[in-house]
Amino acid sequence: MKSISSIVRSLRPKIEKLLHLQEQLQKDNARLRNEKAGLEKEVSALKEAHKQLEDKYKALKIARAVHGGPKESNLEIKLKINELVREIDKCIAQLNR
Repeated sequence: MKSISSIVRSLRPKIEKLLHLQEQLQKDNARLRNEKAGLEKEVSALKEAHKQLEDKYKALKIARAVHGGPKESNLEIKLKINELVREIDKCIAQLNR
């Protein structure tokens, strides 16, 4: 039967290895969290850029339609303008809250 001291000696390297692995995992976790935060910022910036491009595209379509774009009728122009007015009204309502 092994003595307690020999059991402790055999456990010591295993414990040290586990502590080292834990430390490495904590470092990896911190690195991944930082990477995730950076990617979230990048996604947010890309979403904002996408929204701005969509807004510019809508404005361009309306401008083309107003200047007599071949594919859009006066009814479609009026519908788009009404949509923009409703959106502005919603924004004003939110500001008044």
